[in-house]
Amino acid sequence: MPTLSLTGLCAGFEDPVQQSQQVFRHVLTALSEPGTLQNLPVSETPEGVHIASYQICLALLDAETPLWIGPSLKTSALVSALRFHCGCPVVDEPERAEFALTTPDFDGDLSIFAQGSHEYPDRSTTLIVQVDSLDATIDWTLSGPGIDGVRRVGIAGLDPRWPAMLADNLRRFPCGVDLLLTAGTGLMGLPRTTKVEV
Repeated sequence: MPTLSLTGLCAGFEDPVQQSQQVFRHVLTALSEPGTLQNLPVSETPEGVHIASYQICLALLDAETPLWIGPSLKTSALVSALRFHCGCPVVDEPERAEFALTTPDFDGDLSIFAQGSHEYPDRSTTLIVQVDSLDATIDWTLSGPGIDGVRRVGIAGLDPRWPAMLADNLRRFPCGVDLLLTAGTGLMGLPRTTKVEV
């Protein structure tokens, strides 16, 4: 299991190539099969950051991928670890970010992030959103590409404004943002094409 490095930073992957590929495959599966729960291996993380969130950052961020971190998660320990292991720039403006790591209670709505364009929909922000649970009793119904009929999932920790925000996100297609929800080691994808009903 990774431990704190000699510099005092939270450790990264022990085998960066192999572990990054494993996490990348989990992310692809999560986005291509919305609502399915992916479980990443246990590892150390900076305080307050879910294991899945940290591993996604380690796997997907580099010097060319600006990251925005929500105020409740933006600690010096996290910023230092990601800059050391990933080399990613941490930006203050959410619209400049290719990735965002946040809790659900950030100020504003999903439109504060890069939405892409009809010509380049991929030039949008991917949000990593930390929630309380991905296997709660709260019943969310998902439908859309990658789902045979409907899929019911339990997501706890998204405040009441989220269903409307996700509906607005779907209406912006092909623009909009894709979401990676995390809870502990768990990961669930909600791409912009997914319809969410509560």
